[in-house]
Amino acid sequence: MKLLCNGFNLYRQLGTTDLVLEKFTEIFGGYSVNDININHSFSVLKTDGSYKVICRNKQICLSSCGKIIKMCCNDERIILVNDKGKLFKIDFANIDTPCDISNILNLPCNEQIVNVSCGSKLTIVYSDKGSLYNVPNKLVFNSENIVDIQCGREHCLLLDKFGNVYTFGRGSRGQLGHGQLDDTSEPVQVEALGGIKITQIATGGWHSCALSKDGDLYTWGWNGNGQLGLGNGEESNVSVMASQHVVDLPDSQRNVVQVACGNRHTIVLLDNNHLFGCGWNKYKQLTGIDKENFHSFTYLHDFLGENVVALKCGPWNSVVLCK
Repeated sequence: MKLLCNGFNLYRQLGTTDLVLEKFTEIFGGYSVNDININHSFSVLKTDGSYKVICRNKQICLSSCGKIIKMCCNDERIILVNDKGKLFKIDFANIDTPCDISNILNLPCNEQIVNVSCGSKLTIVYSDKGSLYNVPNKLVFNSENIVDIQCGREHCLLLDKFGNVYTFGRGSRGQLGHGQLDDTSEPVQVEALGGIKITQIATGGWHSCALSKDGDLYTWGWNGNGQLGLGNGEESNVSVMASQHVVDLPDSQRNVVQVACGNRHTIVLLDNNHLFGCGWNKYKQLTGIDKENFHSFTYLHDFLGENVVALKCGPWNSVVLCK
């Protein structure tokens, strides 16, 4: 897999010496990389045989937790699930000492963890029996149809196989999409998206996105840096959007096929392999243009000729994974 990335690199978490990558640059070309998670001060690479943590040009192999099937991380810790359904926490300050935290969930013996996602304020675990935990607490919600879980810093989105979206957590910036700014401790279906087949969800620090099977992008939540793409080439005066908004892209004849979010920016790939983005650009996480905020989706790069597999974002990075 080829990784093309731009943005923040103060801690050398991108494996290069540049403090900021101002344009999309191939990183970790000497590795056989299948996936990457970028955080403020480190990256975690999924290679053919293991997971490696990269920080300040150091490499630390996460090999003591068995065969890892799921991984997520935030700026302070890494959460792992192995093929035995065990849940491990690794604090970045003490990265050589994984801690098995499976026992704090009180999972029944016939139940196994199959997915995990975390933000700075919550860690969400999902089991093969449809149980959902905000570690260590089991939630009332139960569904065996959940296919994706995405956490922002303080909120969570769930997607089921029918295309329904559920949200819960902190709602003070409209990131739950229920039309108000209240917090919700249990998942609640997003009624405004009912009847729309959603195929992908994404979360920023305090904003959310959903992509429909028809290629329409819906955004909501915090918009302080233009990350919802509400402006029409001008600065938006909307700082919070608590309901879903269908984004108008400059290339209106094209469908959105992928979306990813950083803390305060959003990137999308269109069906012609053109990449667009909006939001905060202080660390050139969108483009090398010397402009701090983009309030509408702006053309970033043409990936024509590349087989784009996925988009990923760090807090202040954008990554395009190509085969």
